[in-house]
Amino acid sequence: MNITDLIKSGQLAQARTELVEQLRSAPADTIARTLLFQVLLFCGEWEKALRHLEALASMDKQANPAFVHYAGIISGEQERLRVIRGETLPSFLPKTPPFFDIYFQACAKLREHDIAGASELFSQAEGRVATISGTVNGKQFTGLRNTDTTLAWFLETFAHGRYVWVPFAAIRELTISPPATLLDLIWATAGLTTWEGLTLNCTLPVLYPESCRHENDLVKMGKRTEWLPLGGSFCQGSGQQVFTVGEEDLAILEISEMQFHYNESGGNA
Repeated sequence: MNITDLIKSGQLAQARTELVEQLRSAPADTIARTLLFQVLLFCGEWEKALRHLEALASMDKQANPAFVHYAGIISGEQERLRVIRGETLPSFLPKTPPFFDIYFQACAKLREHDIAGASELFSQAEGRVATISGTVNGKQFTGLRNTDTTLAWFLETFAHGRYVWVPFAAIRELTISPPATLLDLIWATAGLTTWEGLTLNCTLPVLYPESCRHENDLVKMGKRTEWLPLGGSFCQGSGQQVFTVGEEDLAILEISEMQFHYNESGGNA
Protein backbone atom coordinates (compact mmCIF):
# COMPACT_ATOMS: atom_id res chain seq x y z
CA MET A 1 0.00 0.00 0.00
CA ASN A 2 1.48 3.37 -1.00
CA ILE A 3 1.48 6.42 1.27
CA THR A 4 -1.51 8.08 -0.38
CA ASP A 5 -3.53 4.90 0.13
CA LEU A 6 -2.42 4.75 3.76
CA ILE A 7 -3.75 8.26 4.32
CA LYS A 8 -7.01 7.62 2.49
CA SER A 9 -7.59 4.48 4.56
CA GLY A 10 -7.03 6.42 7.78
CA GLN A 11 -3.64 4.93 8.71
CA LEU A 12 -2.16 8.28 9.68
CA ALA A 13 0.53 7.04 12.08
CA GLN A 14 2.02 4.65 9.52
CA ALA A 15 1.84 7.28 6.76
CA ARG A 16 3.57 9.81 8.98
CA THR A 17 6.40 7.41 9.85
CA GLU A 18 7.04 6.58 6.20
CA LEU A 19 6.92 10.22 5.11
CA VAL A 20 9.39 11.32 7.79
CA GLU A 21 11.81 8.60 6.66
CA GLN A 22 11.33 9.57 3.02
CA LEU A 23 12.12 13.22 3.74
CA ARG A 24 15.23 12.33 5.70
CA SER A 25 16.67 10.77 2.58
CA ALA A 26 15.16 13.30 0.13
CA PRO A 27 14.47 16.68 1.83
CA ALA A 28 13.64 18.33 -1.52
CA ASP A 29 10.79 15.90 -2.23
CA THR A 30 7.90 18.37 -2.38
CA ILE A 31 5.27 15.67 -2.87
CA ALA A 32 6.30 13.86 0.32
CA ARG A 33 6.52 17.15 2.21
CA THR A 34 3.06 18.19 1.02
CA LEU A 35 1.62 14.87 2.17
CA LEU A 36 3.34 15.16 5.55
CA PHE A 37 1.95 18.69 5.90
CA GLN A 38 -1.54 17.29 5.39
CA VAL A 39 -1.03 14.39 7.81
CA LEU A 40 0.23 16.79 10.48
CA LEU A 41 -2.93 18.87 10.03
CA PHE A 42 -5.12 15.84 10.76
CA CYS A 43 -2.96 15.23 13.83
CA GLY A 44 -3.43 18.82 15.01
CA GLU A 45 0.30 19.55 15.00
CA TRP A 46 -0.12 23.08 13.74
CA GLU A 47 3.40 24.39 14.37
CA LYS A 48 5.08 21.43 12.66
CA ALA A 49 2.66 21.68 9.75
CA LEU A 50 3.44 25.37 9.42
CA ARG A 51 7.19 24.68 9.29
CA HIS A 52 6.69 22.24 6.42
CA LEU A 53 4.46 24.77 4.69
CA GLU A 54 7.21 27.38 5.03
CA ALA A 55 9.70 24.93 3.56
CA LEU A 56 7.41 24.28 0.60
CA ALA A 57 7.01 28.02 0.01
CA SER A 58 10.80 28.49 0.03
CA MET A 59 11.19 25.74 -2.59
CA ASP A 60 8.53 27.17 -4.89
CA LYS A 61 7.87 30.91 -4.87
CA GLN A 62 4.63 30.33 -6.77
CA ALA A 63 3.36 28.58 -3.63
CA ASN A 64 3.45 31.82 -1.60
CA PRO A 65 -0.28 32.62 -2.03
CA ALA A 66 -1.13 29.13 -0.74
CA PHE A 67 1.30 29.65 2.13
CA VAL A 68 -0.42 32.88 3.17
CA HIS A 69 -3.85 31.25 2.89
CA TYR A 70 -3.08 28.14 4.92
CA ALA A 71 -0.89 29.97 7.43
CA GLY A 72 -3.88 32.20 8.15
CA ILE A 73 -6.15 29.21 8.71
CA ILE A 74 -3.60 27.53 10.99
CA SER A 75 -3.51 30.75 13.03
CA GLY A 76 -7.30 30.56 13.17
CA GLU A 77 -7.13 26.95 14.38
CA GLN A 78 -4.86 28.00 17.24
CA GLU A 79 -7.30 30.77 18.16
CA ARG A 80 -10.11 28.22 17.94
CA LEU A 81 -8.52 26.07 20.64
CA ARG A 82 -8.27 29.03 22.99
CA VAL A 83 -11.96 29.80 22.47
CA ILE A 84 -13.13 26.22 22.92
CA ARG A 85 -11.11 25.89 26.12
CA GLY A 86 -12.71 29.04 27.49
CA GLU A 87 -9.45 31.01 27.50
CA THR A 88 -10.79 33.80 25.29
CA LEU A 89 -14.06 34.93 23.73
CA PRO A 90 -14.86 34.26 20.07
CA SER A 91 -15.09 37.02 17.50
CA PHE A 92 -18.49 37.37 15.83
CA LEU A 93 -19.92 38.34 12.47
CA PRO A 94 -21.96 40.41 12.05
CA LYS A 95 -22.33 41.04 15.82
CA THR A 96 -22.48 39.27 19.16
CA PRO A 97 -25.98 37.83 19.72
CA PRO A 98 -27.81 38.96 22.88
CA PHE A 99 -27.98 35.42 24.31
CA PHE A 100 -24.22 34.81 24.10
CA ASP A 101 -23.33 35.84 27.66
CA ILE A 102 -25.74 33.27 29.08
CA TYR A 103 -24.53 30.67 26.59
CA PHE A 104 -20.88 31.32 27.51
CA GLN A 105 -21.69 30.95 31.22
CA ALA A 106 -23.47 27.67 30.47
CA CYS A 107 -20.39 26.31 28.69
CA ALA A 108 -18.26 27.34 31.67
CA LYS A 109 -20.60 25.39 33.96
CA LEU A 110 -20.15 22.35 31.71
CA ARG A 111 -16.36 22.60 32.01
CA GLU A 112 -16.83 22.71 35.80
CA HIS A 113 -19.07 19.60 35.59
CA ASP A 114 -21.97 21.58 37.07
CA ILE A 115 -24.65 19.88 34.97
CA ALA A 116 -27.61 21.37 36.84
CA GLY A 117 -26.22 24.90 36.50
CA ALA A 118 -25.40 24.36 32.82
CA SER A 119 -28.86 22.98 32.13
CA GLU A 120 -30.57 26.01 33.64
CA LEU A 121 -28.42 28.45 31.68
CA PHE A 122 -28.72 26.57 28.38
CA SER A 123 -32.50 26.61 28.80
CA GLN A 124 -32.40 30.37 29.32
CA ALA A 125 -30.23 30.84 26.23
CA GLU A 126 -32.42 28.59 24.10
CA GLY A 127 -35.45 30.62 25.12
CA ARG A 128 -33.83 33.65 23.47
CA VAL A 129 -33.00 31.90 20.19
CA ALA A 130 -35.77 32.08 17.60
CA THR A 131 -36.66 28.97 15.62
CA ILE A 132 -34.63 28.87 12.42
CA SER A 133 -36.20 27.62 9.20
CA GLY A 134 -35.37 27.41 5.52
CA THR A 135 -34.20 24.88 2.96
CA VAL A 136 -31.16 22.60 2.95
CA ASN A 137 -30.17 21.11 -0.41
CA GLY A 138 -33.64 22.15 -1.59
CA LYS A 139 -35.50 20.44 1.26
CA GLN A 140 -37.59 22.41 3.78
CA PHE A 141 -36.56 22.35 7.43
CA THR A 142 -37.55 23.93 10.74
CA GLY A 143 -34.96 23.96 13.49
CA LEU A 144 -31.15 24.02 13.22
CA ARG A 145 -28.35 23.41 15.68
CA ASN A 146 -24.97 21.75 15.94
CA THR A 147 -25.18 18.37 17.69
CA ASP A 148 -22.19 19.48 19.81
CA THR A 149 -23.58 21.34 22.83
CA THR A 150 -20.59 23.69 22.95
CA LEU A 151 -21.32 24.99 19.43
CA ALA A 152 -25.11 24.70 19.40
CA TRP A 153 -26.33 27.81 17.53
CA PHE A 154 -23.14 28.96 15.80
CA LEU A 155 -21.31 28.31 12.54
CA GLU A 156 -17.54 28.21 12.96
CA THR A 157 -15.63 30.00 10.21
CA PHE A 158 -12.11 31.09 9.34
CA ALA A 159 -11.90 34.43 7.55
CA HIS A 160 -8.92 36.73 6.98
CA GLY A 161 -6.73 34.75 9.37
CA ARG A 162 -9.26 34.84 12.21
CA TYR A 163 -11.56 32.34 13.86
CA VAL A 164 -15.09 33.75 13.77
CA TRP A 165 -18.49 32.57 14.96
CA VAL A 166 -21.52 33.41 12.82
CA PRO A 167 -24.88 32.84 14.55
CA PHE A 168 -27.12 30.67 12.41
CA ALA A 169 -29.80 33.29 12.94
CA ALA A 170 -27.66 35.87 11.13
CA ILE A 171 -27.27 33.86 7.92
CA ARG A 172 -29.44 34.35 4.83
CA GLU A 173 -27.58 32.00 2.47
CA LEU A 174 -24.80 29.44 2.89
CA THR A 175 -23.00 27.39 0.24
CA ILE A 176 -20.39 24.71 0.91
CA SER A 177 -18.17 23.35 -1.87
CA PRO A 178 -17.86 19.55 -2.10
CA PRO A 179 -14.46 18.12 -1.17
CA ALA A 180 -12.04 17.73 -4.07
CA THR A 181 -8.73 17.28 -2.21
CA LEU A 182 -7.51 15.84 1.07
CA LEU A 183 -7.33 19.34 2.56
CA ASP A 184 -11.04 19.78 1.86
CA LEU A 185 -11.68 17.05 4.45
CA ILE A 186 -10.15 19.39 7.04
CA TRP A 187 -11.31 22.79 5.80
CA ALA A 188 -14.28 23.30 3.48
CA THR A 189 -14.52 26.26 1.12
CA ALA A 190 -17.74 28.17 1.70
CA GLY A 191 -19.60 31.38 1.04
CA LEU A 192 -22.27 33.02 3.11
CA THR A 193 -24.47 36.10 3.08
CA THR A 194 -25.92 37.63 6.23
CA TRP A 195 -29.27 39.36 6.62
CA GLU A 196 -27.36 42.65 6.84
CA GLY A 197 -26.00 42.09 3.32
CA LEU A 198 -22.46 41.06 4.27
CA THR A 199 -21.04 38.57 1.77
CA LEU A 200 -18.16 36.47 3.04
CA ASN A 201 -15.93 33.96 1.28
CA CYS A 202 -14.65 31.82 4.10
CA THR A 203 -13.38 28.44 5.21
CA LEU A 204 -15.29 26.12 7.53
CA PRO A 205 -13.61 23.62 9.85
CA VAL A 206 -14.95 20.22 8.84
CA LEU A 207 -13.77 18.54 12.03
CA TYR A 208 -14.82 19.23 15.59
CA PRO A 209 -12.25 20.97 17.83
CA GLU A 210 -9.54 18.63 19.13
CA SER A 211 -10.66 15.71 16.97
CA CYS A 212 -6.92 15.20 16.50
CA ARG A 213 -6.73 13.94 20.10
CA HIS A 214 -9.04 11.01 19.41
CA GLU A 215 -7.42 7.58 19.44
CA ASN A 216 -9.19 6.49 16.24
CA ASP A 217 -7.60 7.78 13.02
CA LEU A 218 -10.93 7.45 11.20
CA VAL A 219 -12.39 9.97 13.65
CA LYS A 220 -9.36 12.23 13.22
CA MET A 221 -10.04 12.27 9.47
CA GLY A 222 -13.77 12.88 9.81
CA LYS A 223 -14.71 9.51 8.37
CA ARG A 224 -16.57 8.82 11.60
CA THR A 225 -18.17 11.02 14.27
CA GLU A 226 -18.32 10.12 17.94
CA TRP A 227 -19.79 12.04 20.86
CA LEU A 228 -18.42 12.32 24.38
CA PRO A 229 -21.20 12.51 27.00
CA LEU A 230 -20.77 15.58 29.20
CA GLY A 231 -23.63 14.77 31.56
CA GLY A 232 -27.37 15.13 31.18
CA SER A 233 -28.30 15.61 27.54
CA PHE A 234 -25.03 17.39 26.73
CA CYS A 235 -22.26 16.04 24.52
CA GLN A 236 -19.13 17.10 22.65
CA GLY A 237 -18.28 15.81 19.19
CA SER A 238 -15.14 14.37 17.63
CA GLY A 239 -14.77 13.78 13.90
CA GLN A 240 -16.83 15.39 11.16
CA GLN A 241 -19.26 18.05 12.35
CA VAL A 242 -22.93 17.07 12.36
CA PHE A 243 -25.95 19.37 12.41
CA THR A 244 -29.51 18.58 13.38
CA VAL A 245 -31.50 20.12 10.54
CA GLY A 246 -35.19 19.75 11.24
CA GLU A 247 -35.64 16.07 12.09
CA GLU A 248 -32.50 14.96 10.24
CA ASP A 249 -28.83 14.81 11.20
CA LEU A 250 -26.53 15.96 8.39
CA ALA A 251 -22.74 15.89 8.33
CA ILE A 252 -21.25 19.21 7.24
CA LEU A 253 -19.96 17.76 3.95
CA GLU A 254 -23.46 16.52 3.13
CA ILE A 255 -24.65 20.12 2.98
CA SER A 256 -24.20 21.99 -0.30
CA GLU A 257 -26.64 24.88 0.06
CA MET A 258 -28.85 26.39 2.73
CA GLN A 259 -31.40 29.17 2.23
CA PHE A 260 -32.93 30.70 5.35
CA HIS A 261 -36.38 32.20 5.82
CA TYR A 262 -36.68 35.77 7.03
CA ASN A 263 -37.98 36.39 10.54
CA GLU A 264 -39.60 39.74 11.25
CA SER A 265 -37.83 39.97 14.60
CA GLY A 266 -34.63 40.56 12.64
CA GLY A 267 -33.25 38.11 10.12
CA ASN A 268 -33.59 34.65 11.56
CA ALA A 269 -33.09 35.95 15.08
